[in-house]
Amino acid sequence: MRYQQIIFDVDDTLIDFAATEDFALHSLFNAHHWQLTNDIQRRYHSYNQGLWRELELGKINYDQLTKMTFHNFIKKNLGLEVDGEKVMNEYRSYFGETHKLLPGVEDTLRFAKKQGYKLTVLTNGEKYMQRHRLELAGIKKYFDLIVTSEEAHYSKPDSHVFDYFFSRTEIGANDTVFFGDGLKSDILGSENYGLDSIWYNHRHRKNTLNLHPIFEVDNYPQLVQLMQNDFQRKY
Repeated sequence: MRYQQIIFDVDDTLIDFAATEDFALHSLFNAHHWQLTNDIQRRYHSYNQGLWRELELGKINYDQLTKMTFHNFIKKNLGLEVDGEKVMNEYRSYFGETHKLLPGVEDTLRFAKKQGYKLTVLTNGEKYMQRHRLELAGIKKYFDLIVTSEEAHYSKPDSHVFDYFFSRTEIGANDTVFFGDGLKSDILGSENYGLDSIWYNHRHRKNTLNLHPIFEVDNYPQLVQLMQNDFQRKY
């Protein structure tokens, strides 16, 4: 086998992030009787993505993100003063109950386990929430190791989060490949660490960072085909 271990990201790799965010945001706004227009939802998505980029770059920490996200967004867009941490915890309670898998996930995990791969997770997120969502989705059982940025105290693409991950698995980086959708987190982090990666580009984004994953796929059957070919370039 070319690799012994496959690391998976969670959000928008295993679990549909767009569906999760949509459900959580609508549930939160409905509970508070706030109007959620398409424009406000687009603004939130852009704003939230920007905050996560700042977190990944080390410009803010997890506690700051927790307190800032809804305090600042609601104040700017609805003109209301809210307890940012309290509202974020409420949002996360909705977020944590949503677990729609992307097409082909479970069949692929089942196939990979039968082929003898050690399947693991490395995700930017909270320990309880990510494990809970994987459990609800029925796929937690496939993973031998789940590591979150909350536990590591670093976020992808920081190399320290990869150090933390590999300190908890007996399989080294040379025998591991990372599978994820995040160009700026998964693929950049892997490349900086010297780890092979496969870009799951199902959103059909441009490789604006000129990174070099060993493969780029846009669906799970293509990942299965890669495993069948032992990750050799045959198609």
